[in-house]
Amino acid sequence: MLADKIRQLRKGNFITQVELARRSGHPVSTIHEIENGDNQNPGFFTLGDIAQVLGVSLDELYSACKKV
Repeated sequence: MLADKIRQLRKGNFITQVELARRSGHPVSTIHEIENGDNQNPGFFTLGDIAQVLGVSLDELYSACKKV
């Protein structure tokens, strides 16, 4: 699931939600909603910004959304 993947990557990089928000240029509420599953369809540019901060490709984030 996308929320779990972003949370895992963020924590693996020792980044708080506040820091991820600051670095990505998006509100903390957006990061919180994505990680909690309240926003299951974040925008392309939002995901791109988050992926860049976390040091992964959009493909890696997208792979977390695929059904197994």
